[in-house]
Amino acid sequence: MVRSLSIFALGFSTACVACDKGGQPEDIHPTASAAATTPPPAATPPPTADTVAATPQRVMPPRPVPTTSPTVLITMPQEVQLQAIQYMAAMQAPQGSDAPADPAFAKQIADQLRAVGRTDVVSSGRRIDILLEKRGCDATLPRESIARYSGAQLTTLLAHGVLVVRCADHTIQCLQSTRDANDVLCTHK
Repeated sequence: MVRSLSIFALGFSTACVACDKGGQPEDIHPTASAAATTPPPAATPPPTADTVAATPQRVMPPRPVPTTSPTVLITMPQEVQLQAIQYMAAMQAPQGSDAPADPAFAKQIADQLRAVGRTDVVSSGRRIDILLEKRGCDATLPRESIARYSGAQLTTLLAHGVLVVRCADHTIQCLQSTRDANDVLCTHK
């Protein structure tokens, strides 16, 4: 504890000296600033179940519509439509806790889904698209197609870095998150 306070005092005094010099922060001696900003190894307690549980798993923007009614209509306000764009982008964005993308696994799953429609692997295996010639895309199609034609679960896809399965036809697109089976968002084209 005393050592932490002395390092804090050293860092504070170094910062004050830098302020007196009127220069930029890079004018500070590099070893003094490193010592001031680096806590001693014993000062940081190891993570516990409580601290890991308190750490958010993913950061998402506000959901534009409730999960019970996952479709954003073209007649909805512009703010809702913008939220849908941001939310869909966040669904597809990898985060620190996500597994690395496995393009070969994504292609294997996409090949199994060809019975549903034309498939495509996007973003090096982060997204699998199911493109339908006729109508038929809805909020349940991606998850049901994965279960029926590949036998895989969404958590298996997530473990291989696939973050989203998307279906699209000429009127609607739906994104199914592999992180959360209840996280589906649809938009009209």
